[in-house]
Amino acid sequence: MMLTARGEEDDKERALPLVNEALSRFQELAMQKDTENALALKLDLQGIDTTDTSGSIEAVASLIYNEQPNLRRHAAPDGTVTLLFTDIEGSTELTERLGDRRWLELLREHNAIIREQLAAHEGFEVKSVGDGFMLAFQSGRAGINCAIGIQRSLAERNDSTAEPVNVRIGLHTGEVIKEGDDFFGKHVILAARIAGQASGGEVLVSSLLRELTASGGDIEFGELKSVELKGLTGVQEMFPVSWRSA
Repeated sequence: MMLTARGEEDDKERALPLVNEALSRFQELAMQKDTENALALKLDLQGIDTTDTSGSIEAVASLIYNEQPNLRRHAAPDGTVTLLFTDIEGSTELTERLGDRRWLELLREHNAIIREQLAAHEGFEVKSVGDGFMLAFQSGRAGINCAIGIQRSLAERNDSTAEPVNVRIGLHTGEVIKEGDDFFGKHVILAARIAGQASGGEVLVSSLLRELTASGGDIEFGELKSVELKGLTGVQEMFPVSWRSA
């Protein structure tokens, strides 16, 4: 944008409303590349590091970190909230190959499945950008069951179409009431990073969420994965959910 290129002192402040308007419009039209470019520009104008923004999951996480919506009313009685991030694997390549019209049709199918399962498991849609979603649940088990429902519904859809949609999902639980603003810099980022480690068709959960839900015996988990995640200290442990046999 010409305003941001000029370098005048108040140019960023004047440019931000224009970028917000463009971002909103691109999201409405499901214009993936333009949405990501506008989001990157918005975050840059606000002085937020965009080097980790590599896809819809990180785009949603960056917006949530910036906006810090009130999630307290969606917390469980113990103050915890389970976060679920999801996006379509290879969505940029899909957009380029399918073209805007077919991509929009596919995206609508995908979004309908996400929101149908969200409603069935009594979750809350915190934010969506392009094909990326952030959802919140009072119950960790409800969050995982929602993820299982999403993958099963998509698998059923994929069996009857020549254009499969492979979605990656990650979940984590944190204490939103106790930790306040730090919740967004720690738990939201961890949930997003876990989702970023998932492959299409996979559900990954943090070790904490597994610990909170494993005792019921109704959810089957795979083998431990230990990964160092950019922006987070130490090795993070996560587990896949065996949703095909759950």
